[in-house]
Amino acid sequence: MVRQSAKSKSAGSRAFHSRSFKEGLEILKDEIQFAFQWHRPSILLAVHKSKTSQIKAQQALEFEITKINKNVVRIKADSRSTDVISTMCRTTNNHHFVFFVSDLGRAEDVDTQKVFRALNMHRELLVEQQIRVIFWLTKLEAASLPRYAPDFWAFRHRVVEFIR
Repeated sequence: MVRQSAKSKSAGSRAFHSRSFKEGLEILKDEIQFAFQWHRPSILLAVHKSKTSQIKAQQALEFEITKINKNVVRIKADSRSTDVISTMCRTTNNHHFVFFVSDLGRAEDVDTQKVFRALNMHRELLVEQQIRVIFWLTKLEAASLPRYAPDFWAFRHRVVEFIR
């Protein structure tokens, strides 16, 4: 019986994850660059199976965004800030930023419904104010969006899955 070392096992799985990870980051980076180049909004959804993968992707993409002289503003949905779109719109000079929104489903159930309702109600503001935003979602949050915020779901520009 031939045993595969732990190093070679993880190297193989890392290479597969890395390819998917790199492809997802490249898509997000390109979408953001085009949005700035063409002076248009960009509503992107990045779906991850783990928070660890999500954090790594956020850090890597933030590095790429700073290379094009833009900044990232992080917004977390919680019981105090259920209307993340209004928060983005109130940010001064928001056309120079890329917003990273996360934790849509982290608030208590009642507040989560408020978060989804606010997304549905204020979705047009993202387009009107040319907001560039990436919603960093878990699989469960991504599955809940079309159900609880169907109009927002229809407004999104692209979904990138890091789940493979």
